[in-house]
Amino acid sequence: QRGLVVHMIKNAIKKKFSYMDWRLLIPYIILSGFGILMVYSSSSYRAMTDYNNSEHFFYRQMLFAVLGLFGALFVSFLSKRLFKNEKLLMFVLYILFGILAYLLLWPGTATKGARGWIYFGSFGLQPAEFMKLNLILYLSLIISKHQSHINDGFYDTMKKPLLLTAAAVAMVFVQPDLGGAAIIAFICLVLFLHSGVKVKYGVMIFGAIGVIYGLIIVMVKTFGSSIPFFHSYQMERITSFIDPFADIQDSGYQVVNSYYALSRGGLFGVGIGESIQKSGYLPEPHTDFILSIIGEELGLVGVAFVLVLFFYMVYRIFKDAIKIKDPFAQLVCIGIGTMFLVQGVINVGGATGLMPLTGVTFPFVSYGGSSLLVSAVSIGIVNNMYINDQISKQPK
Repeated sequence: QRGLVVHMIKNAIKKKFSYMDWRLLIPYIILSGFGILMVYSSSSYRAMTDYNNSEHFFYRQMLFAVLGLFGALFVSFLSKRLFKNEKLLMFVLYILFGILAYLLLWPGTATKGARGWIYFGSFGLQPAEFMKLNLILYLSLIISKHQSHINDGFYDTMKKPLLLTAAAVAMVFVQPDLGGAAIIAFICLVLFLHSGVKVKYGVMIFGAIGVIYGLIIVMVKTFGSSIPFFHSYQMERITSFIDPFADIQDSGYQVVNSYYALSRGGLFGVGIGESIQKSGYLPEPHTDFILSIIGEELGLVGVAFVLVLFFYMVYRIFKDAIKIKDPFAQLVCIGIGTMFLVQGVINVGGATGLMPLTGVTFPFVSYGGSSLLVSAVSIGIVNNMYINDQISKQPK
């Protein structure tokens, strides 16, 4: 009997393996491998300066990339029912809220002024990264359950999800993590709009966002950096976006050095390891500004290679969402695709000066264990939804 069970499990895994979405997995694997290389190149100077080991960040990135790959493959073969377990999702959600509350209230948890990391020895994890994925699964489940009558008593149906979303955005924002809060808010907004609510609500929400953003810019130009609820360095990021060359040595320092890196690289770059900007000029060259270092070392061709692979991967996620019939799985794919798209656009916009800097990393390429693990598992979940959809379409 035990042998029969093992045989059935093997057959099930083999069947699921035959339906893997390799057009999604291959770009993810290439980006992760390329990210390991570029993290090593971009971080070697800082790693040697801070840790007397030029490979400090390289080994960590490789570890999380391998763990992420195994995580993505493992998640691909799980039963979809696990992701539709509302009690489990709520349990994880409350744990994450508890961790965020601890980080905000407990003295001594701040790192560089932000209370966004919880440490296990020398490794730090960001609960906000895991909050993104858990909220996607939870909101997708709730919305899919009520999608047919979402406009009938919308407030009563969505009151709890809306409150949880608002609480998550607020707690991440006050860490302070403006980029993380913006990504969570936008993901949830897209899922709400895809729930079947009337178009006028979507127009009103996007209009309100545009007005708020415009008001912030006007207030910065009028009153300078003294705006309530915003830290001075956050205001500096907005002022540097408006005119980075107005204060090259302070608020515009990061953006201007990013420009130098990109311009120096030209079309084909100066070569792997030959970046000057990573040698103490450009802050966070292996995280926020890794695309700038790629542009300096590998030129426009290198940046284009990363962006084409990345946006093809995002396109593939949305294409899978369109093909999938199950409303829950479709919403999950849309949420994850939105998460990647928004994070990628914000990072590119910050590095090129098209958007204010928010400290958002580029998925799979930038250094960061939490981001890499969550991104990899997210790819595995999309693959899981695709596999189960393909199996359900086969004749019985």
